[in-house]
Amino acid sequence: MTILHTKLVCYALSALLLLHLAVLQPQQATAGDLTVPVHYISLAFDLQASTLQANSRIILPADVDLHLDLAGLDVSRVVINGQDAAIGENYTLDIPTAAREQEILLSYSKRVPPGSSPYDLISETGITLISRWYPEADREMLFKLTAVVPDNFEAVSEADEIQTSQVNGSKQVNFRFPHPLFAINFIAGPYVSYQESFGQGKTLAAYFFPEDQALAADYMAKAKGYLQRYENLLGPYPYSRFAIVENRLPTGFAMPTFTLLGQAVVRLPFIVDTSLGHEVLHAWFGNGVRMSPLEGNWVEGLPRTTKEQLVKYQSFVRPDMDLDLRNFSNVGHQDMGGQPIRAVGYNKSSMVFHMLRNKLGQETFIAALRDFYKRLKFKSAGWTDLETSFENTSGMNLAEFFTQWLDRSDVPVLTVNGLDVTNNEGYPVLRFNIVQTNETPYTLEVPVVIQTTAEEIHKTLQVSEQSTPFEIPLAAVPEALVIDPDYDLMRELTEDELPPTWSRFQGAADRIAILADEKERGLYNAMLTGINDEGLHVLLQNEVTDKDLAENSLLFLGTNGDLSRSLFAGQDHPKDGFILDVRNNPLNPVQVAVLVTASDSGQVELAAAKLRHYGKYSYLSFKDGRIQDKKITATDTGIYFELVTLPTGMRTSAEKNFAAMIEQLLPYRVVYIGEGHTNYEDHLLQLEIARALYEQDPRLAIGMEMFSRESQPVLDRYLAGEIDEKTFLKDSHYFKTWRFDYRLYRDIINFAKYNHLPVVALNLEQDLASKVFKGGGPGSLDTEEAVLLPAERNLDEPGYRERIAQAYMMHAGTERKGDFSGFLQAQVLWDETMAETAATYLEDHPEERMVIIAGRGHVDKKNAIPPRLERRLPVNQAVVLNSSGSTADSDNVDFVFFSPPALLPPLPLLGVMLDDTENEEGVLVTALNPQGQGAEAGIREKDIILAIDSEPVNDLEDVKIAMLYKEDKDSVTVRVKRHAFLFGNKELEIEVPLKSAGNPHRM
Repeated sequence: MTILHTKLVCYALSALLLLHLAVLQPQQATAGDLTVPVHYISLAFDLQASTLQANSRIILPADVDLHLDLAGLDVSRVVINGQDAAIGENYTLDIPTAAREQEILLSYSKRVPPGSSPYDLISETGITLISRWYPEADREMLFKLTAVVPDNFEAVSEADEIQTSQVNGSKQVNFRFPHPLFAINFIAGPYVSYQESFGQGKTLAAYFFPEDQALAADYMAKAKGYLQRYENLLGPYPYSRFAIVENRLPTGFAMPTFTLLGQAVVRLPFIVDTSLGHEVLHAWFGNGVRMSPLEGNWVEGLPRTTKEQLVKYQSFVRPDMDLDLRNFSNVGHQDMGGQPIRAVGYNKSSMVFHMLRNKLGQETFIAALRDFYKRLKFKSAGWTDLETSFENTSGMNLAEFFTQWLDRSDVPVLTVNGLDVTNNEGYPVLRFNIVQTNETPYTLEVPVVIQTTAEEIHKTLQVSEQSTPFEIPLAAVPEALVIDPDYDLMRELTEDELPPTWSRFQGAADRIAILADEKERGLYNAMLTGINDEGLHVLLQNEVTDKDLAENSLLFLGTNGDLSRSLFAGQDHPKDGFILDVRNNPLNPVQVAVLVTASDSGQVELAAAKLRHYGKYSYLSFKDGRIQDKKITATDTGIYFELVTLPTGMRTSAEKNFAAMIEQLLPYRVVYIGEGHTNYEDHLLQLEIARALYEQDPRLAIGMEMFSRESQPVLDRYLAGEIDEKTFLKDSHYFKTWRFDYRLYRDIINFAKYNHLPVVALNLEQDLASKVFKGGGPGSLDTEEAVLLPAERNLDEPGYRERIAQAYMMHAGTERKGDFSGFLQAQVLWDETMAETAATYLEDHPEERMVIIAGRGHVDKKNAIPPRLERRLPVNQAVVLNSSGSTADSDNVDFVFFSPPALLPPLPLLGVMLDDTENEEGVLVTALNPQGQGAEAGIREKDIILAIDSEPVNDLEDVKIAMLYKEDKDSVTVRVKRHAFLFGNKELEIEVPLKSAGNPHRM
């Protein structure tokens, strides 16, 4: 059909329909009700021009006024009671009351250019009219709608009855609905329609586009199940028909008699099991009983509740947002800026209904909803009406419950303190306080579970103060206390409960997107456009500071950039399609980091259009726009507190002798032997295992944490016999970088020297790690220093951040918490450097195995050197420790030895405290031990020691090296320089008797 012909037909039909409406007599809205206006609408379309032509005839009862909003309409004529009239300056029309019935006639059109509206569409592919497409009134009306559409179209609107007829090669559709509405909607398109009966003489229908018609059967079957379920629970379905209607636009709405689901939404496999049930329920609550315009929207909260509700709420609603539930009103589904409002209206309200059900019991809860529905069917209702039904049915005063959950914008923040387990007459007693950190406490019924060695004990504890104490006698040892394990409370999730999800990035107040290179912007442009938020700053990786990384949620667009690899190493994402991988930001677990990879821009565009539906997931994989994999990172369930850990044990018959243990170590190419740095028995075990492995196969290298890579040439020279031990210790700066008693490692190094075995200096240069710690991250290094760092660093190894945080508290103290980001990165640099150095050596020497000697924390097989070496070079690895009596050993190591205690003879000491001098030779005596031999011999504070037994002393290293060789002497001669008043400096030689002591830091 030509454009001209189409227009002529539409205008002719419009005129015909207006004439038809003009002769219709007004009808009452409901029996005996003479106060509801009746609105007749005739509608026709020019699809190629994306235009509607319409006429409205409104019958206004006597003593009723009317305000009409005509914004967005091209109004050609207004007739009031037979007289032409003009519209107001604000495109409104006000009709005052009159003693008799009034008639208002309007002719108007509206054009909807393609892509101009998220809610309206007029095209040959379909028609959707939801927003401002007819004169909208300020009161409910009884609508009578007639529309002319192409013959191949089916049309849907709010209707208990739909009649169709043929008119001049087109289809005329009449809709009749017996109940007043504030608004009406119209949908049409080239649908394949289906219908069947349900309930008592009611019709279930589906309208799907031809390309999606295969989905209709499942949707109808699931919808029929929901309808039957809700009828059994709540009462009869309030209308004569229910339809599932597919929409070209991305919507998810429930109207009286139908639900309108966007085409992209309909195709999602989970919608029939989630959103569809929600929309069907709106037939009872939201349409059958309507939301009162005087109170907030209560209708979105009745579906089921899960932890996901709390995650989504916390993702989008921040404490600084003054959003309470009583004043919630809907916002558009396409408006990402409205996510906090929807999180309140959907997620918080769902939790409120869930808590109410738990408080009253299922039977009373359902009875109250039935009462509410029966009393207010086809009327408007608010939270007050709900409260009345629940109070009347339960016989309880629920004013406090509704007030705190509807009117407060905060949510409870719970923790526990004062945890203590004691014994009373041989049985344990658990004591603790449930603490609310809110300024004003809530009145709560807190579910708790106490896990004992015999059973799980479930209790509900009444809490109304900021700190509420509890004392619970038990029959068995309590192993754990869990607060709210099933998520029955609307509350803030703890850090350990909150999974890293895409919604958390969407809702983050501070966030940045990071591109490795400007040329990759085009690849990810569709995703940046889809996020479309002024709060998202896009930076190139060389523009990002350490502070940016620690203070923001991060979106890495591509994972091959240096910055991404410095936090998460290389990612093994599928090569095809689109991957979105959400982690906790390792520098700030309150924030998240999102790693995105894609094979091409087309994959990004197809996936980006669907991401808004997958906010609850931590990992998403799409190919050609279809979901391939989705995961949510496992987190704690409930607020978990470990209580008593009973000791583990083993049968002595399971123990093996040393030779048998070595036999079991032979298959491993890398053997880690962890140490407590001052535990001599650990170092003896290291020597014996290295010697035993060497005797089985001499192709052995020893990797040592104690030496940084820059000392490798000095180490090689010593092992080759080119320098003596004193020179080795001085040139490698052993006592400056490591400081622990060299005798602990001397036998291991000399064993390697005697047998011509390589010793590999594994560690990072000390100054680099110190700069990263003090500067807050690698950004504090200059270019030459940064090149020395391993390019791939993974701060996201499971449990690593938590373990390092404990070490930080011990090493750095509470006054330096602001430096934790730098401390964490310095620690990971040590582990990554040692892993990289070992992997490089093993790659270059494929016939050799390596024994790695390092501190216990560095050999943890879960998240220290072993997984980082494995990432670079897959090899068989085993972790060995001497038993420390810790139950954690079984999780973190592979082999445990039971070595007898061993002690080195203490080093002889001078009994003085020393420090390096500035710009002069010698070391300064800063303090004396009053009972020490140095003070007795005549050394004074502020003396400068110049030599020990004629060996010059220039720094602390020289003192430590000199004293290392004095074990067998009774005394040493110390040459000092002393300032004498009026007589200048003088030098003295003082004979100091030697006395051994156990403090390695005293000389």
